[in-house]
Parts: sequence; structure tokens; C-alpha cells
Amino acid sequence: MNRAIFALLCVAAGASPAAGQPRAAASTLVAATSRGVLVAQRGSVALYDRAASNMIWSGESVQTPARIVASNDQAAIIDSLANAVHIVDLATGRGTTIQTAETPIDGAFVNRRLYLLERDARALERVGTDGARASISVAADPALLRESNGRLYVYSRTAGVLQEITTSPFAISRSVSVAPFASDLEVDGRNAYLVYPRAAKISKVSIATMTTAGEITVGAVPVDLAFSSHMLAIADPSAKRVWMIERQQSFAQAFAQGFLRGLLGLGLSPGNRDFPTGIDRVIARGSRIYAFDSSTGTLYDSKKAIAKSIAPEAFSVGPGGVYVWSDAVRRLQRLEEDE
Repeated sequence: MNRAIFALLCVAAGASPAAGQPRAAASTLVAATSRGVLVAQRGSVALYDRAASNMIWSGESVQTPARIVASNDQAAIIDSLANAVHIVDLATGRGTTIQTAETPIDGAFVNRRLYLLERDARALERVGTDGARASISVAADPALLRESNGRLYVYSRTAGVLQEITTSPFAISRSVSVAPFASDLEVDGRNAYLVYPRAAKISKVSIATMTTAGEITVGAVPVDLAFSSHMLAIADPSAKRVWMIERQQSFAQAFAQGFLRGLLGLGLSPGNRDFPTGIDRVIARGSRIYAFDSSTGTLYDSKKAIAKSIAPEAFSVGPGGVYVWSDAVRRLQRLEEDE
């Protein structure tokens, strides 16, 4: 089931769309990194140059890749089904595959160490460059992992808890109770933002005090959020829109602005983007907005469709431009270059 339809069904059930669910094993995963473009397929991984024309190296990997996370010099290909992860050096292609605890769903690199969020094990595991491993327990149903300023933030979906984890020492430092069933979490160093499809709102948590700092009603079924310069870009498949909200203004100001503009039929911002289909994913690159509709596999640059019938994980926006794996021609393509 695609994310857009699932998001709408989850509203009545009180759940969030895809939060914490291991991603279905994809035929191809694409991730633009600082070293080139990583392409993971069943049992293999390869790095291409930024022109998407030359393969730099290739090697073996996990059998059912579900997610790629990368740093400047490393990447991890996560296999949620097999409880495995392949850690690879981006410069050389040398890598190793290790077994994990139950259901790894996300990861992050901090100081060359890999941190893995393991949903069914209710754990955050650390894997050192020397292979040394450590694990700490987190709240029930951990669903989302984010890194900011060298600290990690874990949102647990059914428990309704946001936990801050330090890396030295490796420990939970602070936590705050928040509403359950958020579909997305993003952290900008000053605040954490949680997206709630059923309530149609964004909730903010102050990182300085680790306390809730307000909320704002947005759209009909907001499901995904990205930072675009000084704005919040929020994907709403029901409204077929990406809502744009100024990040620095207070939530009270944002509400007042949204209410007044709503009366005039203008939405929350004159910079809102409307689309012909129900987009459920938003990607920001500076002030540039990309939107993706999982139901049709359509990728948009602002309002223009630049690719159709592509798998949800078979494209990436990052250093060098926009990259898509084409099953039709069995190769990587660069659609747009960085401006």
C-alpha cells in the first residue's frame, strides 16, 4: 500500500503513516552522497560518479536492502528483514556485513560510529570502527531517529516519548512526553518538530529546555516535513499541497497568519505549492522543493513532474543533483544538476 493512501486510512485508525515500519525491501535504493551516488540492489552495492555515467566501485551487500544512511566517508545499507547491515567505506568500497538485533529500521553516523535504531528490540545500538558494540534500551515502539549537533533523538510512537541520547557517554540524557503516532520527526538544532496526520498539526519541542513549545494546525493530513531555508515544508497528500510556514516566527504568529490567510483562501503562505496528485513526501535542497507521490511514483520539482513510475526509494536528491534508477534501461540517470 502506498504512503498517500495509507496516510488517509490511518487518520481514522489513530495511527501514523509508516512511522517506525520497516521499509519494504526495494529492488533498488539510491542515495546521493558526498563521494558519489550509491546504488544498493539485492546482494550488491555500487558507487557511481556525480555524472551518473561511471561506476567507481561495486561489491556485495545485504539481500533485502530497505534503507541507506551515509556520512561523508561511510554508508550503511540496512536489511530490516534479515536483521543485518552492510557498512561500507565510500572511498574504497571495502565493507563488512554484521547481524543486528531485531528489526533495524534506521541509522545515523556520528564521529564515524554507526548508531542503529532497532524497533522490535527496543534498542539503539552503537557499532564502532573497531567492531566494538554497545546498546541501550529506549521507549516502546521506537520509530524515528534523527541526529543534530552530535546528539541523537529517538521518537517512540506508541509510548509518545522523545528521547535525547548523548554519544559520549552513550546514554539517554533527557526525555519529554509528547503525543503518540507522529509520522515524521525533524530536528534543526534549536527545535524538534513532530508531524501528526490525524490531528492535522505540527508540534514543536524546544531542544534547550526539552519541553513542548507549541503546536499549529496545518492542512488536512500532513505526513512529512522538511527544512527549506527559513521555512518548514509540509507534505499533505489529501490537500495535494506542500504547505510553507516560516520557521522563525512563533507558533502563535503562524496560527494567526494561517487563520487570516485561510479566510482569504490563500492558505498559510503565498509560497505554498499545489500539485495534481496527492504528494506524501517532501525533500528540500536549500530553497528548492521536491515532492513525491508514492501512489503514482511521480517526482516533482516545484510543480513540474520530472520523473514518473519510479519506486519510493529509487531516487535521491543531494550533492550533484537529482538521481533516479531506471528499471527500463537498468541504469542510473541524473535528471537535474545542482544550481
